[in-house]
Amino acid sequence: MKEHRSTYEVLTSSGFAPELPLAVRKTLVTQELGKKYGLEVSSGNPSTLFQVDGYIIKQGLKCDKLVLVRMQDNPDEVWAQIFVELKGHDAIHGMEQLLASVRSKVFNHPSNKCRKARLVATSFPANKSNPKVEKMRQEFARLKVEYKNLKPGQKDAV
Repeated sequence: MKEHRSTYEVLTSSGFAPELPLAVRKTLVTQELGKKYGLEVSSGNPSTLFQVDGYIIKQGLKCDKLVLVRMQDNPDEVWAQIFVELKGHDAIHGMEQLLASVRSKVFNHPSNKCRKARLVATSFPANKSNPKVEKMRQEFARLKVEYKNLKPGQKDAV
């Protein structure tokens, strides 16, 4: 069996076509049901976008999108992975969907040196008063995934 050099190779060789092809772009934007996620991409780094929900993962909890960015300043295959969930109000469910996707074996590859999870929602529960939110934040940290809440249209960067 061929050893794949990245999650991008694993997905494309399995027949999953990206929503946006791997290309150098300054900004990558995706939206769903009026919620928008925008990523400022470091100059010269190619990025791509995959639909996860209903395409790569068809059952169980899963996030909406996966952004992959190949980091050019390294001779080895080094990638940034950004899991994106576009939500209205149910932020706790969005966090659960992101955690399930991060744990999915299909996205687990040694070339993923930078892993992030982004929840785009209109409202978020307070961390301090919600033990479930705090427990999920700790789980992201244990998995070495940088978790962040974003408002619709708020820019992110890699």
